[in-house]
Amino acid sequence: MLQLSNAISDAVVATVCIVAFFKYFAYVPFHNRLLWGVFLVTVSLAAAAGVFRYLGVPQLTDTHRSLSTLAGSVGLSSVVVAIWGLVMRQTVSRSTVIVTIFIGLIIFVFLLYPSFQVFDSVVQAFTMLLVMLIAVFGLMRKYQKAIWIVIGVMILGLATKVATQHLPFSPTDVYHYALAAMVLCFGKAV
Repeated sequence: MLQLSNAISDAVVATVCIVAFFKYFAYVPFHNRLLWGVFLVTVSLAAAAGVFRYLGVPQLTDTHRSLSTLAGSVGLSSVVVAIWGLVMRQTVSRSTVIVTIFIGLIIFVFLLYPSFQVFDSVVQAFTMLLVMLIAVFGLMRKYQKAIWIVIGVMILGLATKVATQHLPFSPTDVYHYALAAMVLCFGKAV
C-alpha cells in the first residue's frame, strides 16, 4: 500500500542522519565518532527501508521492522554512550565501544523474539530518560551545549504523544520529522 507522506518523511530522516554525521560528527575522536556512526547508520538504514516499504514494496516490511529494532537497540545503546562521552568531554575507549555494541546486540536479539517485542517501547523510553539525565548532568557541569540534547529528546518525546491525538496528519510523519529534528539537535550539541 502506497503511503507517500510516510516515504517522504523517512527519506528526510535518512538524509538528515547522513548529513548530520558529516557536518557535526566528522571531527569528534574516532571511537566517539564510531558510536555516533552506529547510531546514525542504523537509523538511516531503517529509514531507507521504510522509504521503500511505504512506496509499496511489501517484501521490505520485515526488513524495515528488523532494521528499526536494530536502531532501537544497538543504535540507542551507542547514542547513550556517545552522549556520555560528549557531555563528559571524554574520548571513549575501544573496549567501551565493543561492550556498548555487544550490549546493543543482546538487546536486539531479545527484541526479535515475539514475546519480548512488547519491551521495544520500554527500551526507547528508558533510553530517552538516560539521555535526558546525562544531558542535565552535563548542564550541571557547565556544558551549555547539552541544552541541545535536552531539546532534541523533548521534541521526540512530544512526538510520541501525537499518536494518541486526533490530528489531521499522520503520527508516523510527526515521529519521523521529530526524529530528524532530534538528530540535528544532537549535532548542534557537539
